[in-house]
Amino acid sequence: MRITIAISILFLSAAAFGQTAIRTYKLNGTPTQTMPSSNSVSQILIKNGVVYLATNKGLNVSTNGGASFQTNWGTNGPTGISTNALAVEGDTIVVAASTSLNQNGNSLPVGQGLYVSTDNGATWVHEPQDVDSTYDTTVVFGKNTLLALPITTDVNNISYALAFYGGYLYAANFAGGLRRSNDLGRTWHRVVMPPDYLDYITQNPDSTYTFQLSPIAGRLTQETNYNHEAFSLYCDGDSALYVGTADGIDKTTDNGYSWHKFNHQNDPGISGDFVVWLAAQNYGRVHNIWAATVNANDPTEVPALSYTTDEGASWQNILPGHFFHSISFNGQIVYGASDDGLFRTPDYGKSTTVITSIYDQANQQSILSKAFYAVAATGDSVWLASGDGNAIGVDPGTGFIQSEWDVLRTYVPVGTSNTTYFYPNPFSPNLDVGRVHFDVKNPNSTVTIRIYDFSMHVVRTLLQNARRPTGETDVPWDGKDDTGNLVDNGVYFYSVVVNNEPPIWGKILVAR
Repeated sequence: MRITIAISILFLSAAAFGQTAIRTYKLNGTPTQTMPSSNSVSQILIKNGVVYLATNKGLNVSTNGGASFQTNWGTNGPTGISTNALAVEGDTIVVAASTSLNQNGNSLPVGQGLYVSTDNGATWVHEPQDVDSTYDTTVVFGKNTLLALPITTDVNNISYALAFYGGYLYAANFAGGLRRSNDLGRTWHRVVMPPDYLDYITQNPDSTYTFQLSPIAGRLTQETNYNHEAFSLYCDGDSALYVGTADGIDKTTDNGYSWHKFNHQNDPGISGDFVVWLAAQNYGRVHNIWAATVNANDPTEVPALSYTTDEGASWQNILPGHFFHSISFNGQIVYGASDDGLFRTPDYGKSTTVITSIYDQANQQSILSKAFYAVAATGDSVWLASGDGNAIGVDPGTGFIQSEWDVLRTYVPVGTSNTTYFYPNPFSPNLDVGRVHFDVKNPNSTVTIRIYDFSMHVVRTLLQNARRPTGETDVPWDGKDDTGNLVDNGVYFYSVVVNNEPPIWGKILVAR
């Protein structure tokens, strides 16, 4: 089923390799480091000039435009754990976390609950993932008592989105459905949304329903409702809450008293029913709601960006055929982070530019992966997350300034000039970009890097007497030889020669 395939792709985006930086600095008396704690970022949130990154190695926060990051929140905070979702309101920060479980050779995501701070990160409380009792088999909606499937495990029960709305904290849980809390995650209540076969429900006294709150049919329920599999959230101020599910977009303007569902079946302007991201575009008098919509069960669905200019009354879509993960805006400019690059359009898709690689001229670092998983803009600064590192670009409204890209790639420092390593290792050229990491101590140094097979024949020359700036740096290898063919599986060696000094050797295990 295509929903399962799409979910798997999203899980892979959080599995990119990242290395932990060790160097620490001080920012307003708080331990920080110059780079994020991981190269894998699942969400970027920018609020009041502060940048929050949900990474697979904890919450990262920058208050100075990416010059440094706070990553250590103590043993009670979201330090070093995989994080999936963020919500910030005033001094309150809420972070959803997860881990994984290996079961019969399959890696299954496991919800680890919320980390909550009410004093801007100074102290934290951990609330476990919400699960139901085996006796939670009904839920009340208006005068109706509906049969409900209790979610009694944290396996596949992950909060993929968080939002504050109407005095509640809402959480979109793929297995657990939509839930809300009025005490920051200490207790939760299941929220009833329409089943797949209804587009509108309300708690009016004369409304009678017999549907089941059930994301999948089982021993206790007979219905499978993809609309009860929640994945994305957007709070539109005090006016509305939008929920993206595996069956469309649900909207409430009265804190869940009533719901209106929009999907490909009742409005073909929505390209697909699986909604992985929701966001609002505001400039002048324009107020558009955008969704990253992916094909689910209907063969006429396609992945694209869908949007409404009238709060859901009608929908349109642009850029079909691309799996988008995240959307952000700079005035009329729309940015879409997708598997096929970062799309930029100032005119609803009539003209489009696509970023598929990024080069930082200052440190000579590149992002070679064309897949981007998160994007967030604040003014002319655009933050990007990929499987090959993170970057900040500058777009003054006329397009990205190529000389202004900053690549933020974290690594383990080698410490000395006679040490090198390759990562990730083992290395799969079909999945990753490999990198030779080393240190250059002296300015204007020349570097030569060669890859050798097990017989010590040169298979690839990555650099030949090339100048590199002072400091630690990476040089990428795509797993190909000098003729452009992918190398075979096996053990390879490489040498780094700086200024004709004795070579520094390393080893690579290629496993395609």
